[in-house]
Amino acid sequence: MTDTQMVGVPSDPPGTWEDLRATVVGNNGVFRINMGTLREIGGYGRLGTNVRQILSRNLAGIGLGHLPTELPSYQDKEVLLFQFGTPAAEIVEAVREGASDGAESALVRLNSSQDIAKVRDASLKAVELLSILNDRCRDCMRPLH
Repeated sequence: MTDTQMVGVPSDPPGTWEDLRATVVGNNGVFRINMGTLREIGGYGRLGTNVRQILSRNLAGIGLGHLPTELPSYQDKEVLLFQFGTPAAEIVEAVREGASDGAESALVRLNSSQDIAKVRDASLKAVELLSILNDRCRDCMRPLH
């Protein structure tokens, strides 16, 4: 597995901006890539200040943000791309904003979503257990509910 390859993502690095966006979206809105690959997608030779700014704008233009905030100047350095409008993007923005209303609400939503996931998992386990008990209690007077 290469540095840019993630589970469920093609092994070939993306070759166009559209491919890159599809790769990020296909990886649940988060994808790690090296700067050399970004440079190649953009068609640039060196990762000077202007090129890195253009790459950042191009990423934003296809709905992607990046960490770190300032793109590195070395081709072997990795960046983490994230899709705008996702929970990951909300958390990144919350951390960047500091103690603001937006940061607070994003973090509350994150905690709430974790609680909702726990309740959903418990409910699924309860349904599964009820099904098992019903199967084992076929001779009972009435089904368990």
